[in-house]
Amino acid sequence: MLFFTNAEITLSLVTFFIVLLITKKIWRRGKLPPGPWGMPILGNILQIGELPHMTFLKMKEKYGDVFRLKLGIVPVVVVSGLETIKKVLLKQGEQFASRPKLYTFSLINDGTSLAFSEQFGDAWKIHKKIAKMSLKEFSKSSRSSSYFSIFEELMSSQSEAFVETLLKNSEKGYFDPSQDITYTVASIICALCYGKHYGHDDQEFLGIIQLTVDAQKASGSAAPADFIPILRFFPLSGVRTLLRAIDKFNNFTKKHVEEHHGSYEKGHIRDITDALIYLCNRKKVEDKLFALSDAQIVSTVNDMFGAGYDTISSAVQWSFLYLIKYPEVQDKIHKEIDEIIGTSRSPRFDDRKDLHYTEAFINEVLRHSSFVPLTIPHCTIRDTNLNGYFIPKDTSVFINMYQVNHDQTVWRDADLFIPERFLDESGRVDKSLIEKVFIFGMGVRKCLGEDVARNEMFIFLTSILQHLKLEKEPEHHVDLTPVFGLTMKPKPYTLRTENRL
Repeated sequence: MLFFTNAEITLSLVTFFIVLLITKKIWRRGKLPPGPWGMPILGNILQIGELPHMTFLKMKEKYGDVFRLKLGIVPVVVVSGLETIKKVLLKQGEQFASRPKLYTFSLINDGTSLAFSEQFGDAWKIHKKIAKMSLKEFSKSSRSSSYFSIFEELMSSQSEAFVETLLKNSEKGYFDPSQDITYTVASIICALCYGKHYGHDDQEFLGIIQLTVDAQKASGSAAPADFIPILRFFPLSGVRTLLRAIDKFNNFTKKHVEEHHGSYEKGHIRDITDALIYLCNRKKVEDKLFALSDAQIVSTVNDMFGAGYDTISSAVQWSFLYLIKYPEVQDKIHKEIDEIIGTSRSPRFDDRKDLHYTEAFINEVLRHSSFVPLTIPHCTIRDTNLNGYFIPKDTSVFINMYQVNHDQTVWRDADLFIPERFLDESGRVDKSLIEKVFIFGMGVRKCLGEDVARNEMFIFLTSILQHLKLEKEPEHHVDLTPVFGLTMKPKPYTLRTENRL
């Protein structure tokens, strides 16, 4: 016969109840999402490859819309499928609205970046509201002598100058347009943010562009420190380069903000920095808790510069590539511009409502290229559940926008480039389909500058195609394979322009 002491019986009962409680808790919270096995320390990093969004696409086929992997030692949940993504970004939006505390994110604007690092909460909502209001305030500002907004006049004049640049370069034969696109877009963004018009040979201007190039390259090489924390203590060249680039750019923007404080005239909005200063001055009087500090103004301007510069330059590079790959599409846009706008005036923002095929082309470029393949990572603010899976608090969440844009259940012949898919039977743009194009995000973290970006793309393309025909080199294969990044660029290509007028 077995005999147990009172202590042994007590210990057994305590152990039993602890196991019972743990089991009950696990049962209540649900199971974790499925996913591939990873290696110690590295996790699944070596499985991701050069095009992570395509790897995630294949993993979705095996594991479903919600799966879990590890990048280094960091657990990451990847979400695909339009309806599941709507749950994450809309229905359960606030539960997934924060940003993960990634090392490289913390370096951007000292962790005060509205887009990358500022944590979700009341302060972030105030910051976003002011930023959104500043874009709206600037977009409607105009000179007293003009009916059109400063933004529209700027886009029109810069686009006309860009046409001349393209024609001049074509005199030498076929050329790579990427640098001219980059310089023109950067010049526009500088004027929008700082009110300063730079020549393309200005040394300060060239320095700004080099800083953005350095930051983009360095962020890629510094990224492993986000997922393998011990690497932060090693002298990684990418981290040092990123810090230098961020510091120099912060100082550049800080100088302009200080100058704007000294030259700002009430009621006269010259640029986005003026709009931010105007709103903050107004809110300081109305509500002291509503205003932004100078450091937040600097970080907001930096965010707007970075987002506008990278998004528009990428969009125009991709647009040119599709135009030379599909000349029959370019012919249709030429025909529409000739019929609706003609040659006696420049395109205007208001023309967007009438140029249906051009709008369809722009949306098909955004969809088919999906040059922003993943959203900036999200993070759960508390324990939550998604499609029956338990997602713990502080879990990094990747949203695969590329998958939605190439989902055969959403788009017929999704891998083909067909601008006509966005037109209804009467030839007008189907707005319900445009809403499904997923590149500017969705919900509380949606990109603030979508309308600005779409207007820029429209004026750029219509101004160029009003004057020019773009041609690829004979017998040259146009490759649509992207170079991966936060925003993906096309591989280098060449073209030539021909004057249509």
